Amino acid sequence: MKTIITFLFTFMSLNCIGQNNQTYDLKWKIGKDETLKYATLISEIDTFFFETNYDNLIKILTDSSNNEDVYKKNFFKAMNDAMKNQNYTTTLSNNNNGTVEITMAMKPQTNEQETGIGNNKEITKMMQLMNTGIMLRGSVFESGGIHSFWVKSSQKNILSLFFELPTKPVKIGEKWALNVNFITNDHNFKCDTSHLLNEVTLVEIQYKNNDTIAILNYNLLEFVKGNFNTPAFFENKIKESETMMSFSHQGIAEFSINKGRWIYYDGTMHVKTTGIITANKKTKYTMIEENNTKK
Repeated sequence: MKTIITFLFTFMSLNCIGQNNQTYDLKWKIGKDETLKYATLISEIDTFFFETNYDNLIKILTDSSNNEDVYKKNFFKAMNDAMKNQNYTTTLSNNNNGTVEITMAMKPQTNEQETGIGNNKEITKMMQLMNTGIMLRGSVFESGGIHSFWVKSSQKNILSLFFELPTKPVKIGEKWALNVNFITNDHNFKCDTSHLLNEVTLVEIQYKNNDTIAILNYNLLEFVKGNFNTPAFFENKIKESETMMSFSHQGIAEFSINKGRWIYYDGTMHVKTTGIITANKKTKYTMIEENNTKK
């Protein structure tokens, strides 16, 4: 009996070691004649928590004593209101060259969705019209990396956050970094303190409905603190401002290894800044598959 128990213990131990060493290949698998669509919602959460203040920026850019400056304050507020809740349709298609084409277009808003009062309503409507059509266009390799190196950093950040996959097979517990850079400053900013965390982790493998599903955890943080020196041509304005910028993103996502696509993606970004612009807000990013059709 003791021999049998010892054998079973040894077998189970070897089996566990084998599972821990197993690797999983996360790749996009979009058919040549397939169009994959995702409902994509970017929305502000914790409205009590929300705050944005452009006063210091307006002091630098304008003379706050005239009516034009009041309009500019309203413009910044309306711009912020227009960006609070955004509904997109994200489309993925096969380029037939080992890459996946990605576009993100804003869904048109109804009259009931329009916000703002008086002049602010007109400014908000203008901002909403500016944010129509395709808002993002780029591509990733089927193997996971960013293909469209030529896009702006802000667009590359979105591509990476939503669509970049590990470029090699990974084990449970293995971590990798995304090709993102949320904070960018020029020579006018002198950094005293910084912190960077950029990790995506394969936390679990699940088996459902004859499918192998990878559970991914996102944990990103960019933090800088220092002084921003106003350029010399802004005379009689704020000369120097102590500045802090913090971008964090936590998320969880399910990826079908068999089908090569997201089942869902859910993340929250927290942006906090002080100095020229003061902001403190949380934004929720949600992506759910809509349908899967032939071209």
